Amino acid sequence: MRNKLMILSAAMVLLTAVPAGAIKVFKVRSEGLADVKIYETSSEGLADCIVYVANSEGLASGNAKWYYVNSEGLADAKIYFTNSEGLADKKVYFTKSEGLAKCDVDWAGYSKSSAGWRFGTCLSTHSATLIRDMVLSRCGSL
Repeated sequence: MRNKLMILSAAMVLLTAVPAGAIKVFKVRSEGLADVKIYETSSEGLADCIVYVANSEGLASGNAKWYYVNSEGLADAKIYFTNSEGLADKKVYFTKSEGLAKCDVDWAGYSKSSAGWRFGTCLSTHSATLIRDMVLSRCGSL
């Protein structure tokens, strides 16, 4: 019983101590390969998110600050920029001011990973992935 409590308390500490990391974004060329379709709007008022693009992964944190990666495997979200506002999942306004960036969208939740397909979208966050990995390591691979 004591071991179970120690594991539970360690898991709780890990869940609360996870910092808000950068949203690593990969731009895809095909709509079918994208996790989310984005329309870039020219007005802050029309946007679902106001996004600041950082030059360094270390400078980006939270859902409103993006860092573009060159590898699809490193991305938290694969995005496709559409020219049609009606076909977009989200409308984004890009700002040049880091302080104006704000966004409540969980970009990683849009990811079409095999884990999300197998276990449902509730396991797409970093903390849920950690728990899933802990459980699967005990049970063996499925």
